[in-house]
Amino acid sequence: MEPIIFKATDRVSKHYKRRVAQILSRFEDIRELIEHQTSKGTRVEKEIRQFLIDFLPEMYEYSSGIVIDNSGSECDKSKQEDILIIDKFFNPKLFIDEEPSIYPVDVIYCGIEVKTSINETELSTAVKNIESLKKLKFIKDKVTSNISNGFTVSDTNSPIGIIFAFDTTFKSSTTLLNHYNKAIADIALEHRPNLLCILNRGIIGISQNNKPIIEIFGLIGQDKDGNIGEITTKSTDLYYQSGGHNYPKILVNDNYIIVDPSRIMLGFLQYLIDLLLKKVIISKTNLLNHYIPEQMNKRISFELQ
Repeated sequence: MEPIIFKATDRVSKHYKRRVAQILSRFEDIRELIEHQTSKGTRVEKEIRQFLIDFLPEMYEYSSGIVIDNSGSECDKSKQEDILIIDKFFNPKLFIDEEPSIYPVDVIYCGIEVKTSINETELSTAVKNIESLKKLKFIKDKVTSNISNGFTVSDTNSPIGIIFAFDTTFKSSTTLLNHYNKAIADIALEHRPNLLCILNRGIIGISQNNKPIIEIFGLIGQDKDGNIGEITTKSTDLYYQSGGHNYPKILVNDNYIIVDPSRIMLGFLQYLIDLLLKKVIISKTNLLNHYIPEQMNKRISFELQ
């Protein structure tokens, strides 16, 4: 007898269970878009951006485009990011009517590479795109922030870099971790992605031992004895069907763990908010003083006699 999908009873959990169901339904619609539309990449990006706009505070702005630093060198431009999370209130328009849009790295909170499905080649490309963003030279400064019992001083830091994919060709956790380890092997630690989220597999980060680690958010079930836990199976079927939904799976050792994409999405949002709260951007500084070269600032002054 297959386990029954666990149903929470407390008020908070029930609220988020409903929210999870909405997320799952939304991404099943996206899966249909991925399979049938040639413009799938643009549609996926649009859906993710709208979801972030709905969820995240209004202090952020969402866009896409080119990110530069104040060196003026062509090689210091990041590749075009799928989604940029930008400071909404301290974002001087240094470039007007440029297509694609151009932003100083100093107002960028996060760059997200969005992929419909990721394989070895796509993974390597996405990692390098994140590297190009994180290698940009941000203005180093100290920023004072108010806290409950005083204030704290923090150093500005580089943008957050995230890869988000709906699916992958990798079926097992070991294969996925090995390919990710290969993709980041030649990338400096500070230039690696902060997170790789694959909605149909899990969330990958770096452990304290500087090794790739995956968190799998399994579908929670309750067996006939009332035991609650993540559902596993030996079946090699592509999906696990329950309650009218097709749940993906990931092979861990000799068992398949049934993956709950909605729980992965919520876990991703938790991590994203934590990262954004730790990101320190420069403020109350005239960026023009940093981005206009010294020789272009030369001027002649005459005082009225």
